[in-house]
Amino acid sequence: MKPTRLIISLALLVSAQVAAAADPDIARLCGPDHVNEVASSDDVRPNPRGYYVTSLREQVYEGDPRIFLTTNDDFYLCTRPAATPDMDSTKALLLMKERVVKYLFVPVIRRDTRRPS
Repeated sequence: MKPTRLIISLALLVSAQVAAAADPDIARLCGPDHVNEVASSDDVRPNPRGYYVTSLREQVYEGDPRIFLTTNDDFYLCTRPAATPDMDSTKALLLMKERVVKYLFVPVIRRDTRRPS
């Protein structure tokens, strides 16, 4: 049983690295061992104003510098902690477990599927 889990874990690790390596910007901006943080196939939803990340409850507006176009087939998400060092301790503690969009990689083929305003 344990060798099977090891093989599956290694396969997942290699496939995640291959996916990130397909677009060099992902590896450069998110880190070489980063794993896509998109929660499900419908986690990132295109809309007329940009993209809505359902799992984070965050709208990323068109023109936001955190959006990058990619030739990959799926959305790719990097996050960062919502708490920052310049916050007071109370607010930092409240946001300690929260994440926000760091970078959102949008497939070129899906970019034009948004509904018109």
